[in-house]
Amino acid sequence: MAMLTELNPAEHAGLKLRENCGVHFASKQHVMLIHAAEVVKAVSSFPVFMSRSASTGRWHMFAVTGLQVGTNVFVEGDKWLATYQPAGMQTYPFFLMRSDDTPEGFTVGFDGDGDAFTNEGGAALFTDQGKPSPQLETVTKQLKADIQSDLQTTAFAERLDELGLFKSIRVNVQYASGAVQTITDLHTIDEERLQSLDSEQKLDLLDRGYLLLIHAMLISVFQLNTLIRKQNAHPDLPAVGQIKLEVSRDDHG
Repeated sequence: MAMLTELNPAEHAGLKLRENCGVHFASKQHVMLIHAAEVVKAVSSFPVFMSRSASTGRWHMFAVTGLQVGTNVFVEGDKWLATYQPAGMQTYPFFLMRSDDTPEGFTVGFDGDGDAFTNEGGAALFTDQGKPSPQLETVTKQLKADIQSDLQTTAFAERLDELGLFKSIRVNVQYASGAVQTITDLHTIDEERLQSLDSEQKLDLLDRGYLLLIHAMLISVFQLNTLIRKQNAHPDLPAVGQIKLEVSRDDHG
């Protein structure tokens, strides 16, 4: 993440948010991080996978929004075409950052090097009295809620990992030109392992609300067909013939 600047009315009273800045940000994102709480809605548009950080071992959940780096097939100009808009788009360009000056231990920050802000036009971040605008208040509440969402996502991933429910896969994209692109470091649900769980383990997943998320992730794989269809409708992107998934035998998660 870029270096963040703490947002405050004294220094940023005249700062305004550019219209559709979240869409402009997303236009260059071929994957977008999401929370477990978003999965059921996200799978209406995107394939959803997990990945594990090699450096921290932490699991991350993300929606695939394009087959090529820097390309999002759900953005057309300044329009967002998908049914669901990830929470990260809704709060962009704001993030929580640590602060010793607040009771919560964090405050709202933004990337000062980004192009989401303007001093002319756009939506004001503060009122004439220096209070947060209704839009900024809404974003701040959502960012605070995201802390709990992060914890829930981590708990979900760790429980599935404990049960051996992840399998590592490779996505082979075969282009009409004959070129092949392989996407690695993806994890999805191991259906065979899921079916082999005993009744107590399945009941535990049900009680935690995880079974719905698991099945949503499984169904989401079919949204790879949506990516193919949208890419092939784009005049500036290479046509895709088909996509094949294969289990990475050397890594089962």
